[in-house]
Amino acid sequence: MDEKEVLTRFKNGHLDRAQVAALLTGAGTGTGPVVLTLPEPTAAAAEAAEAEAGAVAEPVSGGRTDAAPAGAVAVVGMAGRYPGAPDLAAFWRHARDGHDTASTPPPGRPGEELGHYLERVQDFDPEFFGIDADEAALMDPQERLFLETAWEALEDAGCTGGRLDALTAADGTPRSVGVFTGAGPGDYALLAARTWSRERPRPMPRGGQWSLPNRLSSLLGLTGPSQSVDTAESSVLVALHLALAALHRGECAAALVGGARLLLHPSGRYPGAGEGVGALLLKPLARALADGDGIHCLVRGSAVGHTAPDPTAPGPGRGSRSAGVRTERTRRAGGPAPAAAPAGRVLREALRAAGVGGEDGVVREGAEAVRGLVGEAGAATGVAALTRAALQLGHRAPAPGAGRAPGARVREGEGHGPRRICVGVRGAGGVDAEVVLEEYLPEATEPPLVPERAAAGPELFLLSAPTPAHLAATARRFVDLLGGTGPVPPLDRLARGLRTGRAAMDCRFAAVVGDCGELLRALEEFVRDGAPCADLRGGGADPLGLGDVPETDGYLAALWQAGHLHQLRGLWLSGLDVDWAALEPAGGGAAGAALPASAFLRVPLWLGGEEGPA
Repeated sequence: MDEKEVLTRFKNGHLDRAQVAALLTGAGTGTGPVVLTLPEPTAAAAEAAEAEAGAVAEPVSGGRTDAAPAGAVAVVGMAGRYPGAPDLAAFWRHARDGHDTASTPPPGRPGEELGHYLERVQDFDPEFFGIDADEAALMDPQERLFLETAWEALEDAGCTGGRLDALTAADGTPRSVGVFTGAGPGDYALLAARTWSRERPRPMPRGGQWSLPNRLSSLLGLTGPSQSVDTAESSVLVALHLALAALHRGECAAALVGGARLLLHPSGRYPGAGEGVGALLLKPLARALADGDGIHCLVRGSAVGHTAPDPTAPGPGRGSRSAGVRTERTRRAGGPAPAAAPAGRVLREALRAAGVGGEDGVVREGAEAVRGLVGEAGAATGVAALTRAALQLGHRAPAPGAGRAPGARVREGEGHGPRRICVGVRGAGGVDAEVVLEEYLPEATEPPLVPERAAAGPELFLLSAPTPAHLAATARRFVDLLGGTGPVPPLDRLARGLRTGRAAMDCRFAAVVGDCGELLRALEEFVRDGAPCADLRGGGADPLGLGDVPETDGYLAALWQAGHLHQLRGLWLSGLDVDWAALEPAGGGAAGAALPASAFLRVPLWLGGEEGPA
């Protein structure tokens, strides 16, 4: 990396001052826990770097760029499925109410161990992802659940359509999204091995933990790093640590972090064991603000290190005289006990990376905080703990349970600064990971920018899915939202979030409406009467070939600015690809708008066509 690239990456927030100094001087980094510091360089330092780097990087057009400390990372999307909680709304209710999800195995699963189980883990929607049903039956159910959950996290972030394409690498490669995961053991392959013999060979599940992130990257065309981590319970926190490093090195423009764990083989079940799957989408805060993303919370720092489960275990050099002398010197100096030093060091380094002076006033949570929600859930433990902490920060409300240091509290009221939660998990093999999350407090008070159009008025509502059945099922979710008793996003935000944040699939519904009541009636009629939708699966999309004409972009922009929504509706239904984010660049997301996820039409898929566990 030459000097110009180093300065450019510093300007974009991918490197902090210490990293820049080390790269320019060739200084080493020393030893100790691996720490990722998310810095906030001074204005003078940032201006100096910008002056030296010049106009190398193109600024992101539109949206807000205020309140974006260089280096900060935002959680812009989340999804999960946990025992008794098919979505994060139910998971938050359980966390808020201190609910314990322990139960006997669901009907159809052998054994009577009291644990924390997901239901219908054999169900999957292969048609939604374009996967052959026979191939899907050989996929590890952990992988299938993660595919669905990752898609929901991307939709929660408004990042499955053109805005996903717009996440480009430094060389312009689109869909620069990294995938970093942790996964449980391969129980599905063990189940398949029990039925295989030379006399009756049968197709076997293939792949290992690498397949969890790699398949998602392959299906969605994601071009960032794609790797799996196995450090037992701390896997997902270590994966997040790696994702932060990749973001700051410029290896990807966004990162999806998550994990899954299922108890499919009887050997893995024991009293208190648990299951779960979750995913979070991360973006640099500056980019998230420019894109108009909703922000659940911030990631301020992380650290990873190892603590031997048995510090007295024999090993080459473990009993050397020099090691004993160093231990004695540490004891005399009033330092921590040898067994406690490594774990405490990881915590201290994570707090230092986050710019927090000490543990006072910092809420600490770990595996024990989610034990009642997911049990001892292996690789899913870390993502459950992160999700619980992020939900507390997003809702600005503490959840009861273990995990808080004595005297720590979640500050209430204004004027106290952002709330912080340090999530720490130690894996069974001794890998400690600590991640500091912080409440996002926007500094700007002005209303968000609105897309340019002739005048406020009707909105263009778009909905699409891979099949007519999927489209009708998703439309029913919006009927429930609009006709229910819960909060409903403003029509302009709802419509804009769907236009810019959702992928345009083959089966399409579109309506020009003046208010949410009119939209509800149109959707109810579509669902009730089974009105035909635009179905492009047989071909015939964009019959006039407008997508191949360079003047089409200007034509679409003119229609948009003049408010000709009916004409735009017809073109979109005909299959013309419209870059809505380009038409309305400011606040292109649905910030703060909780929209229903696309509906999955799941069917049971198991080895040999069997029903499988419930």
